[in-house]
Amino acid sequence: MTLSSIKNLDLKNKIIISLAGFLIALFCLIYFIIIPTIVDIKTMGQAIEEQRVDLEIKYIKGQSLKQLSDNLKVIQPQLNLLDQIFINKNRELEFITTLENEANQALVSQKVNLNPPQAMENQEFLKSDLQLYTKGLFNQQLKYLLNLESLSYYVNIKSLELTPADSPGAAGSYSQELTAPGNQAGSINMFIDADAYWKKE
Repeated sequence: MTLSSIKNLDLKNKIIISLAGFLIALFCLIYFIIIPTIVDIKTMGQAIEEQRVDLEIKYIKGQSLKQLSDNLKVIQPQLNLLDQIFINKNRELEFITTLENEANQALVSQKVNLNPPQAMENQEFLKSDLQLYTKGLFNQQLKYLLNLESLSYYVNIKSLELTPADSPGAAGSYSQELTAPGNQAGSINMFIDADAYWKKE
């Protein structure tokens, strides 16, 4: 259709042709420009959201690591203390000597029975049975117990029995072997059954 033939068309046909041309131009604009732009915007939006989520996760991890580091600094002294409460394996003599020193300070005579350490299931430490037999006055026995309590070692007392020094009991078989310092009247026997805990090496 030439320009001269368009000029010869009546008004109705000119409007139809103009409208068709406008619709074609609008379709081309939508199809080639607007739709690809919308797709690009959605793709960029998804990429931005993924980056936001990734940054948020990294931020939370960073905060968690910082919190963990701060917590570790707080509990570090307690970790060192925890290391001290377990007896070092193959240093039984040092432990027994410590018990003897505490008995001497409390002025009680003592016999120590320490079984070899045994591994405990799913645990990072060993446990051994410990029996302590002591003889002395009540206030001396009390001081001895307080001394045991103040030791840095962790000793879990399972049972404690006090009996007069001249009567049979858990410590009765050791009563003859133990002599109260100065053979004081009113001495009592004390039997302690406990667990002692050891480091695995």
